Parts: sequence; C-alpha cells; structure tokens
Amino acid sequence: MLPAIVILLATWVLMWLAQSIPTLCALANPCPAPDVRVAPAWLFGGLMIVPTLGLILAARARQSWGWVRTLSYIVLVGLAVVGLGAVLFSGGFTVPLVL
Repeated sequence: MLPAIVILLATWVLMWLAQSIPTLCALANPCPAPDVRVAPAWLFGGLMIVPTLGLILAARARQSWGWVRTLSYIVLVGLAVVGLGAVLFSGGFTVPLVL
C-alpha cells in the first residue's frame, strides 16, 4: 500500500513541476497557451486515484486478492508513465534548460 501512495504522490509532484518547464513549439504551428499542460495533469492525476484505492482496499481485505494488487500496480504505473508523457509533450516538446 505504501509504494502505491509514494508512486501517486511522486507522479503528482512531477506533473506539478512539469508545468514550469518551458516548451519549444513546432515551427509550423503557433505556440499553445502556457496552461495547456493542466488538463492532462488533472485527467491522469485523477485517474491514478482509482488503482490506488484498489490497492488500499486490497490491503485491508482479509482474503488474498493478489490479482487485484497486480492489476492495480500495472494500471497505476501505466497511468503514471503515460500521464507524465502527456504532460511533458502536450503543446510542444519540453526541454528542461533553454539557453
């Protein structure tokens, strides 16, 4: 249960920090608004609560729910990776340092 909460909180912090990374826009398209990365962060951040709740409920159950735990971890990590990718690449390619 604790690793799921750590994954959830770490992903939320990374999504929050990604909001401040500047973007390089494609030359053919105009740059989108600066807040274009908020919607994917809210969407994937909210969706990550579902598998985390599944892991918390499976940890509290007295029966063996190994398949629920495995599936929840797969979904949680998948949403974290896809969500971070969506936040970082929405509206242009992000780079951590622009000179």
